Amino acid sequence: MPVSPSQKRIALLVIGLVILFAPALFVLATLEFLILSGNLALSEVSLLEFVELYLIDLVLFVLLGYGVYRLTFWLIQDRLPDALETVDEAEAADRAAEAETTGTVSEDRP
Repeated sequence: MPVSPSQKRIALLVIGLVILFAPALFVLATLEFLILSGNLALSEVSLLEFVELYLIDLVLFVLLGYGVYRLTFWLIQDRLPDALETVDEAEAADRAAEAETTGTVSEDRP
């Protein structure tokens, strides 16, 4: 099923919003933890510190996302073909063993 340009734009918008607001959620979770643990009073935090924490979380979030992307790409490109060959060899060996025990050739070959 082909994807329309409007669906692509919506997907890009959602990805952009996740990249923009996910670090803000991490900042809120961090601040909430620090407030609940008693290590921080909200009145002690300036706007500059909020922005600094947000930017640090944004950079870490983007780096983590890029790392997951590269790892997935590497696994698909380098490891998946080897794993598929191993599976194919195992299936061929299973079919050969089945043919030897039953004396017939299986019809479900791809």
